[in-house]
Amino acid sequence: MRKITLLMAALCAFSTQAGITVSDCVIREPAPGMNMTAAYLTLEYTNSESMKQLRLPSPESVVGASISDISDNVEIHKTQMVDGTTKMVRIPSLRLKEGKTLLKPGGLHLMLKGLKIRPKAGETYPVKLWMTYTEDLKCEALVKTSAEINADQG
Repeated sequence: MRKITLLMAALCAFSTQAGITVSDCVIREPAPGMNMTAAYLTLEYTNSESMKQLRLPSPESVVGASISDISDNVEIHKTQMVDGTTKMVRIPSLRLKEGKTLLKPGGLHLMLKGLKIRPKAGETYPVKLWMTYTEDLKCEALVKTSAEINADQG
């Protein structure tokens, strides 16, 4: 029991030094008649000395997310071409690599299904990303229209 407590204390101490930041959190305003939408963000990971010293069995990963004000069903998805058709595929986790990982339209994203409310442009909602080893990451996501998101990507 003592070893588990010490390991948990070490992980908590290192999580604030893990070098992971989240920014540019955005939720797409749902299209009329749709009961789902997507969220996008930027993760930046720097493998710090403290993380290297832990000798973790695998890289840090995002294993899930919650945006409980909007949906109880948030999944990590990637967009890929299958037989000439663009499809969204659920992935169980997102391994972080050194540098930036972008969750953006047409690529990796968070899928919000079974909306409890319809978020409107200009509103903000808390997002929590569940991490494998470090503390969960949090950000405030601004709801934007598709046109606003497309303009940001351009």
